Amino acid sequence: MLKVLIVGCGKIAGIQSQLTSTHGGAYHANKNIKISACFDIDLKKSKNFAKLYHCQVELNLLEALNKHKPDIVSVCTPDNTHFEITKELLTNNHKPKVIFLEKPACQTNNELEQLINLSKECNTSIVVNQTRRFDQNHQQLRLEISQGKFGNLINADVTYYSGWQHNGIHIIDTLFFLFDDPIEIKKVTKKIESPYLNDPTLELTGVFKNSNAKINISSFDEKYYQIFEIDLRFSSARLRIEDFGERILLEERYINDIGENVIQLVDNGLSENTEDPMVGAIMDIIRSIEQNNPSILDGYLLQDVSQSMQMIWKGQEMAQKL
Repeated sequence: MLKVLIVGCGKIAGIQSQLTSTHGGAYHANKNIKISACFDIDLKKSKNFAKLYHCQVELNLLEALNKHKPDIVSVCTPDNTHFEITKELLTNNHKPKVIFLEKPACQTNNELEQLINLSKECNTSIVVNQTRRFDQNHQQLRLEISQGKFGNLINADVTYYSGWQHNGIHIIDTLFFLFDDPIEIKKVTKKIESPYLNDPTLELTGVFKNSNAKINISSFDEKYYQIFEIDLRFSSARLRIEDFGERILLEERYINDIGENVIQLVDNGLSENTEDPMVGAIMDIIRSIEQNNPSILDGYLLQDVSQSMQMIWKGQEMAQKL
């Protein structure tokens, strides 16, 4: 049975419930995994988490590594701590086989390069929780887009909320994943204060370099409610990914009775998801360890999301001029 250490015991770790969309909940649901211990600088959080998942509370990260020698470490701490904690894991005598790291993985290109190099040196895979990469529907859409099922992309409108780095990274990485086409930011049009320190919400325009399709990225204030959606207009269809990917609408082009090109709603043809993306990610992590085959995690690794992070930093750089 593989052992897991949870670092950071907040909402995404699963402190509120054992939902399989959280790290703790997904591990707990897998019979091949044991959550051995948890660590958080807030002892109350650690104790609450430990009570829910029947694991030990540790007061020091290094002691937790040395004592439990976990196969997997989930890093679920605040954004600005990811780099130092991951670096500490990679330079410890008892390195995990896999680090499951919350997004954004780090905050500068120098940090990114350091983590990639360290992970290669010590043969520890860093999987970044860019959820849509693990989602079966998004994987199917990626294939269908590459096969030209919807025609050529004409333009895209996307909406997100609260923090270009914290939440914008999901939008950008989803676009990169679906299209495998570099994005060039043309202009940052607006910078709005967000709940995240030094991470304003940005609005901007851009273009896919290969297809020349235009992208408009706007935001919505989550004090009203959260919106995370992508509207893709192709030459022969319109694809809307709404409600954080839970609702996917496909409209196809047809010619009406008076010869006009219009669109109508059709079945999206997607298979029903059989598992939560977090569960799928953890199953792949387990297989990669048990089969001693790190290539199973290709497409999920830190180096695979580096292009998305580069775009986030480029947007931040351009926003400084506003």
